[in-house]
Parts: sequence; structure tokens; C-alpha cells
Amino acid sequence: MYDVLIKGGRIYDGGGKAPFDGDVAVRGGKIVSVGVVEAGEAACTIDASGLAVMPGAIDAHSHSDLTLPVHNRAESSIRQGITTEVAGSCGWSMAPCKQETIDGVLKGLIDALASEQDFKAMSWEWRTFGDYLSALEKKGIGTNLVPIVGQSLVRAHILGRDNRPASKGEVEAMKAILRESMDEGARGLSTGRSYEPGCFGDTEEVIQLAKVVAEHGGIYTTHIKDEGNEEFAAVEEAIRIGREAGLPVEVSHHKSIGAANFGKVNRTLQMMEEARSQGVDINCDVYPYDYAQISFLWRVLPGKFGDAGKQDLLAKMPDRSFRDQIKAELAKRAGTFGGAGFASNYLVVSCPMRRDLEWKTLQEIAGSGDVVDAVCDLLFETKMDVKAAGRMSEPDVQTVIRHPATMIGTDAFALDRDMGEDVAIHPRHYGTFPRVLGHYVRDVGLVSLEEMVRKVTSLPAGKFGLGDRGWIKEGYWADVLVFDPATIVDKATAENPAAPPVGLDYVLVNGTIVVEKGQYRPAFTGRVLRRKA
Repeated sequence: MYDVLIKGGRIYDGGGKAPFDGDVAVRGGKIVSVGVVEAGEAACTIDASGLAVMPGAIDAHSHSDLTLPVHNRAESSIRQGITTEVAGSCGWSMAPCKQETIDGVLKGLIDALASEQDFKAMSWEWRTFGDYLSALEKKGIGTNLVPIVGQSLVRAHILGRDNRPASKGEVEAMKAILRESMDEGARGLSTGRSYEPGCFGDTEEVIQLAKVVAEHGGIYTTHIKDEGNEEFAAVEEAIRIGREAGLPVEVSHHKSIGAANFGKVNRTLQMMEEARSQGVDINCDVYPYDYAQISFLWRVLPGKFGDAGKQDLLAKMPDRSFRDQIKAELAKRAGTFGGAGFASNYLVVSCPMRRDLEWKTLQEIAGSGDVVDAVCDLLFETKMDVKAAGRMSEPDVQTVIRHPATMIGTDAFALDRDMGEDVAIHPRHYGTFPRVLGHYVRDVGLVSLEEMVRKVTSLPAGKFGLGDRGWIKEGYWADVLVFDPATIVDKATAENPAAPPVGLDYVLVNGTIVVEKGQYRPAFTGRVLRRKA
């Protein structure tokens, strides 16, 4: 008796080899037979004739740990075929924490990325990393979670937001917290090398923490220090940390932002290849879009201007002295992404009152005029309803996706509801994996389908130590997708980011069907995949 029998599909087993026709039988949450399955009763039989069958997608770079306490169905992830998420990225995790970091660092982060409503809805019953994981297990989650602990939270626990080197005693205190987190199930350490307060720690401090992770057989993931003018040095720092600490490295959402930096990924990928040849286990992940995090334009103003309230800023937009302050801040930041490149590096991706300006850079909008004046005029005219994003190069995106050592990540977080007009989300929340399996395989011809399946299944499973996931094999957990290669595609856009994809017929998480004939079926069959001591 099988729980689920998938009959007659074209099986892409995750290894990158040519697919084969066959059946997949599931019982007790695991795959028990692959190939020609002998006749037997099944509680549910899926006719996969003409469809592809593959392991569930593993999101190599997620922030779903920030939302799973209140968006625990993980609908946006499930509907695009994600069955496992690596979360706790960019130096951010939900623990370890204490009241000061909850009220400060975490509130600011969740308010900015998700919503104040989500922050208030959380129980905050946890303080340690293990307690956070236990809270998720108690509540139930829709996807499997690979938990990573964030260096910003570890540092904030000991030093708060102090911008200074840590003393020897403080480093030892951080190492003790990290050891505890690893013992409680964390699979690695993440950094956001350009984000406060984690960025206040120097390279040597991070190496000392990474050595603790290496002792536990964990991984180091990093949002590198710079993705623009200083990108080569930033990648070199990631390589150095991996080499000196002796642990695997994952470079997060790899890209080069701004026109002056287009093409740099060719060299950074080469740097990683050279490091691998010297014994450093380094990979990268990427999201398949040529624009970065979407934010309201007023939030990306340089300095602390974007931290002010929306209505307060709106009133200041016509003020000449306020504009002069912004210009002075830009002048101080010459040579940085937010400084000299501000005008050419940001795209307007949504502007309902001025559709003619969408997909233009701030420089193109300003023309021969002053950029700050043009931005302030636009914000005042539209009552602040303008969304913008960092600009990347589509050829660069394709270069990174194509590389055999690259995995796919959303850089998103799980959502169970419409976030409304006051929250800017990226289409990657709903569209990332159908986009690579459909658009980049079928429409662009970037890589074969079997190779793309490898990139989103067995490659990240191996990198993150998931020994019983990422393959269609007997004895492996039954995280499975059934889809139509001819029609699967993302529908989410910057204007309509929550549009679900099409062409994905079935999703199984640990043997339970959670998408059936394209329709989402809420379930909480995901597991927290703690590191085993």
C-alpha cells in the first residue's frame, strides 16, 4: 500500500543526467520505489504522463525565518515549488535575541522588509536559537527549514549596536553563543558584511567565529561587503574566511550592481574557480532577475533621510534646504553605490501615476537636470508612491546562472497573504523557481532542464549537508515536484509581485501533497532540519 504513486512521468532525478521514464512510489513520507513500480494499491495516484518529475526545489538563500512565525503555511514558497529553504541569511536570524535586540535590530529589520503588523503578531517566546527552532516545530511549518544563525544577531547580543572592535573577551562571548546555537541545531553562520551591526566586526573577528562553525562541520554564507566598486576585494574576503577558518563558503545572491560594474561577475566567478582549485569549497547562489531588492524610492535616499516617516518626508520634499542636505550627503558618498552611482544605479520599477517613467534610471528621469531635484519632485507629485530597485545586467545574471557551481536562491521570505500597498515585495517571492525552470531553460536555452534541476536540488543538498534530500532515490524524503516543462513559468512582476506561477501541477513535502492540480492545499508537513550533533 502506497500513500502516493506517481505514474508514468519523465524523471529528472537531480543528478544532472538525462531523464528517464518511470514511476515514483511514496510511503511514510519517503520514496520507496523508483522506476517501474509493481502494481499495488495507493491512497492517491498521480498520472504524470507527459509531465516532468523532479526533487523539490531547495532555496539556497532565503529569509523565511523572519516570517515563518506568522506566515507558517509558507504559501508563496510552496506555490513556486520550494520544499526546503536555507534561512537565516545575510547576518540576520531570529535568534539569539534578548529584549533589546527584539525592540531594536529585529523590529527595524522586520518593519522594513515585511511589516509592522507581522512584528506585532509574533509571540517572541524564544531567546536562544534552539528555542526559536522549537517554537517553529510546535507551530508547524509548510516547508523544510535549514537554519543558519546570523552574525549580526550574535554581535548585537554582546555589543549591541556599538561601532567598535570587539575585545578578546567579547569575541569569546560571541563564540560561546555561536557554539550553543550550533549545538542546538544551526547548520552554519551567515554574515551581511555591509549591514549594521554585523559590519562593525572586522575580518579577523568573523574568522574567529567561522572557526567555531568549522569545528561543528557547518557552513559560512555571506552577503559580501560590496557588490559594486569594491566587489573583487569583497569576494577575496569571503575566500580568505573560508581558507583560514577551514569551512565551506556560499556567496549569497551574487551580482554586480550599477552600470560601471557590469561584467565584473566574470572575474569574480573566476576567482571562486581559482579558490576551489586551491582547496576552498566555495560556491554562489543567484536570483534570476536583473534588478535587486524593491523598495519605496523614499527609503533609498542616502544617509538617514529614508528612515523618517513617509508623511513627514512628503512635507519636506519641496523644501530647498532639505534637498541641499540630501545633495551634501551624496557628495560625501562619492565612489559608493549610494553616492556617485545613485543616479544611474537605481531603476523606477513601479510608478502608477507616471507609467512613462517605469524602467528608467533616476539619471534618465532627471535628464540634464539635477537628480535630487528630479527625485524630490517625483516623490511629491506621486505622494511618495514610487518603487525603485538596484539595477543589474541581464547578461551578468545569465553568466552567473549558467556557471556549474551556482545554485538558485530567492532572497525572499515566505508569505501567506497579500502584503498590501505599504509593503514593497519583489516578484522573486512567488516566481524564482518557475522562472529558472521555464524561462531560462525553455525560452532562453541557458542550460538544459536536467542541469537546472541539478542546480536547484542535489547541488544545494550536497552543499548544505542534506544527505537524504535533493534526489529522486529510494530512501530519500519525498519532496517532489510534478510539472509541465512546456508551460511552467513565473507570472509575478514588479507591479503584481504576488501572481502565482503556472505549469506546476503537484508539490509534495515529506510525502504529503500540498499542491494538487495547481491548487494550493495548506498543510504543515515541513520539518526543521537541525544539524545533528
